[in-house]
Amino acid sequence: MDVLNYTLFAIWDYPLSVLELIAVLTGFASVLLASKVWSVNFLFGMVNSIAYFLLYFRYRLYSVMLLQIVYFCFSVYGYYHWRHPKQEEADQNREQKIQRFSFRKLLKYLILIVVSGLMWGWCIIHFQARFPEYFDPPAYPWLDAVLTMGSVFAQYLLSRKVLDNWYLWIVIDGISTVLYACMGMMFTSVLFGVFTIIAIRAQYEWRKTYEKYE
Repeated sequence: MDVLNYTLFAIWDYPLSVLELIAVLTGFASVLLASKVWSVNFLFGMVNSIAYFLLYFRYRLYSVMLLQIVYFCFSVYGYYHWRHPKQEEADQNREQKIQRFSFRKLLKYLILIVVSGLMWGWCIIHFQARFPEYFDPPAYPWLDAVLTMGSVFAQYLLSRKVLDNWYLWIVIDGISTVLYACMGMMFTSVLFGVFTIIAIRAQYEWRKTYEKYE
């Protein structure tokens, strides 16, 4: 076990580790395919979640590390949900149609994101303080926590094929681009910058498709 741990951390010490390369490539493929409304995006998302779970542990971003577990579960759910819609909700490809939520419902989600983010940040800070021998102090705990909760809701909306998920991702990915640059994760920062551009384009394309239903 000690030899394995030494080998893994030795690999991660390089500027662009094999692990980060896998995470970047699968993450890019997942978001690009999602923007094209292809359900296969969730398969790449599963691999991406595993890779980033390990990578974020290295960088002490514990909130987004644990978020990868949620991402993985939503990827499994999303893949099934997109490909097995109710008969009245199926499109011409027999996959789930794009949906929209009401403004009131989205406002509730935004309030939940902020409240749950603050609560999660508090939990992370106090959890680390309780077990300092196992975990280093978290980096940017409050921002990390709010982004985490925002990502949870955005991924949920994506798994339900709700158009409005892309508006959340535009904000989350834009902020994450700056955060990862500050952390020294330059390749991941560039990736999230690309994610922001894809999200802007995706909300436009998804909206056009949604309007064709009406």
